[in-house]
Amino acid sequence: MTLSLDENPQSADDAVADLRRRRRLSNRLGQMAFPLALVAMTVFGLLAYPTFRSLDGLLNVLSFSSILLIVALGQTLVVLGRGADLSVGSMAGLSGAVFATLLAAGWPMWTAIVAAILLGGLIGLVANGLLITKVGISFLIVTLGTFSILRSQVQVILGGQSTTVDAPFLDEVANGRSLGVPNLVWIAAVIYLLVVFVLRSTGYGRALYAVGSNPVAARLAGLPVDRVITVSYIICAILASVAGLLIVGQLGSAQPTAGAGLELSALAAVLLGGTRFSGGNGNATRTLFGVLFLGILNNLLFIAGVSSFWQGTASGAALIAAVAVDRSRKE
Repeated sequence: MTLSLDENPQSADDAVADLRRRRRLSNRLGQMAFPLALVAMTVFGLLAYPTFRSLDGLLNVLSFSSILLIVALGQTLVVLGRGADLSVGSMAGLSGAVFATLLAAGWPMWTAIVAAILLGGLIGLVANGLLITKVGISFLIVTLGTFSILRSQVQVILGGQSTTVDAPFLDEVANGRSLGVPNLVWIAAVIYLLVVFVLRSTGYGRALYAVGSNPVAARLAGLPVDRVITVSYIICAILASVAGLLIVGQLGSAQPTAGAGLELSALAAVLLGGTRFSGGNGNATRTLFGVLFLGILNNLLFIAGVSSFWQGTASGAALIAAVAVDRSRKE
């Protein structure tokens, strides 16, 4: 008896069509899962906790989320280019430590601020960007290495002790308000708009999407793939440095543990918002919603009296869920 693969072509076509329908349905459900979860969590907070409904409650969420948004926007650029920067938390800590040390050494405040930010950009260029693009080391290995090195240097610079910082300008920027809104929210909003503009309206933004979608095709098309990826790591490091200075302003001191955990929270926010870990698909607005999700979640945990130590658990679970949803969209 001879079997033919073409005995029932109609049933084969029906099976393929059914598979495509299931994939489309799976993609739609994956795209709807996060918005529905965000809406459900917000509605729950509004109904269950009166303080969550207040204007001060909203401003608290926005203020709490501002520094994370600044770091996550930089992380978004790196993820769009098929990478990830695991050193952003340590970079934030290093920026604050360097600033505090230079200020204590008698440097003018603005000079110390610029020096701390430039150091961040230099580390993003050399320690991350060039090692990944020119030496060819995996971004996970490189940024995990710089994560450890920078965190160690924070301890060395500060001697394992917190250092009080007398910087009235930073204190006002980090803790003051303008038009009734925390200054941190204004700063984060400006940086968000700048990133939106860069991604939508500049050659770098268009090249970044092309590189993330298909780096081989982008290189064949004449795009400077290595330069685009390196610039992403530089911007990411600079934004992490800015966040580190704002943390110093918030606390009034440089702490050895400043920025700890920011790398995972930022990556979780980026992936939760829907930016694809495989690169080339995502934007700053998606990251904004991912940050708001984590901010609302942590705020609800705080209002409910849950220990702040559980916030790391929530961020970690959210990161795993985000990666799982991202994989389901590709399969």
